[in-house]
Amino acid sequence: MVDMRVRWVSAVAVAAVVVTVLSGCGGVDANRGGAALPPAENARTDTAAPEDSATESAATELPGSPTVAEIRRRGTLLVGLRADAPDFVRRSEGSYRGFDVRIARLFAEGLGLDPREQLAFRRLPENLRTGALTRGSVDIQLGGIPPSAEGIRVVAPYAVTPGADGERVEHLVVVAAGDEKFRTRLRGILAGAVESGQWRRNAEETLLRRRPNATAPVVAEETESSEDAGGNGPGGGED
Repeated sequence: MVDMRVRWVSAVAVAAVVVTVLSGCGGVDANRGGAALPPAENARTDTAAPEDSATESAATELPGSPTVAEIRRRGTLLVGLRADAPDFVRRSEGSYRGFDVRIARLFAEGLGLDPREQLAFRRLPENLRTGALTRGSVDIQLGGIPPSAEGIRVVAPYAVTPGADGERVEHLVVVAAGDEKFRTRLRGILAGAVESGQWRRNAEETLLRRRPNATAPVVAEETESSEDAGGNGPGGGED
């Protein structure tokens, strides 16, 4: 009787250890059957002071845009950042810093959001970026997705750098396909930042210290006819 009781207690202990180990792994999302996304982290840790947006704030009103409707419901703009581009974004002393953080802030401001309270980041490895966009786990991805990827739309390049062989490399702002109003709004925000000098000021304080040959993109505002033309958007670059 004592021996049976010992075996029963041992079995319970082993089961508890297995459950504990599996719970602590946290590397797989059972709902998706793949790698779990990192949690969204609020942008309040970024120390850069927000600038006035170069475009008129619309208090996140964009009728007909499902993405903006979801941002309004959530109260936060979610931006995907590359986990493998330290010249553009890095994590230092618990804070995200770098040029990509500044660009994300410009988008938040242009959408009528407070970037200190209503902007959050997900730092994503290459294999999770496209899926995060198409599932709505991020609203915007900065860099790291080729323009030919399925289910996405290129907004515009947000920086241009020379590649290893001197080729022109465009780093792209990308959104999920199916919301042209959101895409066009972001393109207008970026075009305004380039034209007003905000792009240059932010680049001088961040990107140009690491990539002195980086240049601003050429971003033209789109008309309704070009918006309806389809395709995967402007820019043929690939990060």
